[in-house]
Amino acid sequence: MKNKRIMNKINITNSKKPNGTFANLRYVGVIVLILSLLLTFPFTSLRAQTEGEQNSVAEITVIELNNHYSTRLKQISESEYSSQKKESDYEPHKPYKVIRDVTEARKLLGKSVKQIGAAYDEEQDYSSYHVAVEITFKDRVKKRFDWRSFDENGFIAYYPELKVLILNHEADGDHPIDLNDSANENVGNPYYHSFSPDKQLRINGYYPGGAVDGVLYFLEKWNPQKKKYEFIGYLDGGSGYELSFLYASDWFWSNNSKVLFKTPSWGEGSGCYEMEIVGK
Repeated sequence: MKNKRIMNKINITNSKKPNGTFANLRYVGVIVLILSLLLTFPFTSLRAQTEGEQNSVAEITVIELNNHYSTRLKQISESEYSSQKKESDYEPHKPYKVIRDVTEARKLLGKSVKQIGAAYDEEQDYSSYHVAVEITFKDRVKKRFDWRSFDENGFIAYYPELKVLILNHEADGDHPIDLNDSANENVGNPYYHSFSPDKQLRINGYYPGGAVDGVLYFLEKWNPQKKKYEFIGYLDGGSGYELSFLYASDWFWSNNSKVLFKTPSWGEGSGCYEMEIVGK
């Protein structure tokens, strides 16, 4: 009887040991899991933060304008655009005086601009038709522009303050001509001018017509020696950048090197943008 009790005691004692070991292992497993989560969380947060910073950097696109200037472009929210515009004391330049009546323009320009050939007549033999505009520039150079006309069909506008004449070319686009400088090939349409607050930089552009349905914008810098703005480069860098500047509008400068603008809600790259101009 005594032996039986001893055996029962041994059996009871042995039966408790596995259960206790299992419980201890379970508790250890829970502790390891908690420690693992605690140790992993900071690294996960740091990794997420690092990835966020990398994505933020990736949003800035550098566009080379020439060997001396580039732009840093990034998309911003509508609220940020509105907030910066509200805080800015930027004032757009006063509108230029513009003449859109060809008769008035002819009186002002006199013999410096004349049409060679008559306007096209449907009854005329097209093969023999030819019209051109001959211009005598301020620097006494004469140039002839074929397939241009200085009449109601070929004349677009004249800006007497700047001496810029805009004719219509065969692709129904702008052909801006600087009457002061016969060598200037990057004139632009004054309608698209936007100046930095210190007037050292100017955004310019023109509507080329043809297959390009929009405005080609470019940047200019003031040359104090020559006392004129000089071409720096097209805003897309001439590389066909995916964001189309063709429809950019609502330009305003937040400082002398940073300009903001909008692109329409339709099309690729639509939204608000901030562009910083950087010298090298």
